[in-house]
Amino acid sequence: MARAAAITTGALAAYAAFVFWRLRALRRAAQEGRRLGPAWLGLWAAWIMQKMAEMNGVKVASESGEGLLCDHPGQIMYCWHPHGFVSFVPSFLMGEKAIRGQPHGTEWFGTCIELLFRIPILGEVFQVTNARPVDKHTLESILSHGKGLAIQPGGVKEQAATRHDQEQAFFGSKLGFIRLAIKHGTPLMPLYLFGENQLYKRVDGMEWLTRLIKRATGMTLPIMTAKAGLPVALLLPRATDIHVRWGRLVEVGPPDPNPSDERVQEVFARYLEELQRLFDAHAMHCLPQEVAAKGLKLVLPEKPVSPASRL
Repeated sequence: MARAAAITTGALAAYAAFVFWRLRALRRAAQEGRRLGPAWLGLWAAWIMQKMAEMNGVKVASESGEGLLCDHPGQIMYCWHPHGFVSFVPSFLMGEKAIRGQPHGTEWFGTCIELLFRIPILGEVFQVTNARPVDKHTLESILSHGKGLAIQPGGVKEQAATRHDQEQAFFGSKLGFIRLAIKHGTPLMPLYLFGENQLYKRVDGMEWLTRLIKRATGMTLPIMTAKAGLPVALLLPRATDIHVRWGRLVEVGPPDPNPSDERVQEVFARYLEELQRLFDAHAMHCLPQEVAAKGLKLVLPEKPVSPASRL
């Protein structure tokens, strides 16, 4: 018994040391805007994640949109919607695209909260499949080195409010993603992942538990059921066809390190218009009819906004 305890303690200590080294390597890679590890390792990890999704019946059934054929040689800031319960599609099905620089030819990095990199196995996989912590310094470094970026504008607030029966897009009061794009002169492209919200089913009345988990762990986790009604089974999503739609490029103009509020609002208005157009053009073909019929709910600071839908 004592020998087994000593072996376990030693193994845990070794892994803790490895995680410490790994997180330092991640910070250096983020600062230098580069991939961590060889491309073959990242592609292999992305392939494993994709196969895990497919085993659960989750696959990209179609991919299209005007942005897919956009001839833009430089970096782009991809903004994906919706966040979903756990951002399953970006995590399991988009890693290969990031590493290969698809679809526009420039390598890009997805972003998520730093806490996820501390989770065993998941943290290792995220690091080699071009995921990076979503903090200001990291985002600045990636764009400064000419690489592309993928962010989720709604963040954890949108995640906490995710529903399987209502498509939503949340935006923060500072519009930091717009300001960052203008600062670097990087065009924006909305990316809609139809089916992300339908991978799980929300359990109403359990918001208190989501708040409790957040206070205890720092992680936002909406309470939902997965395959066969299993509660909070994150690795067992419901079988769902995913339809990826790339929107048109939203130009932001020349770089400006300190854009005016008027310029930020002007770019944001054009971004919202393109996001709404993208949703309206594809929702009826890519979502359950009862969900598509409700349209896209845009939630701005203090005030929900629902532009006139063209469905």
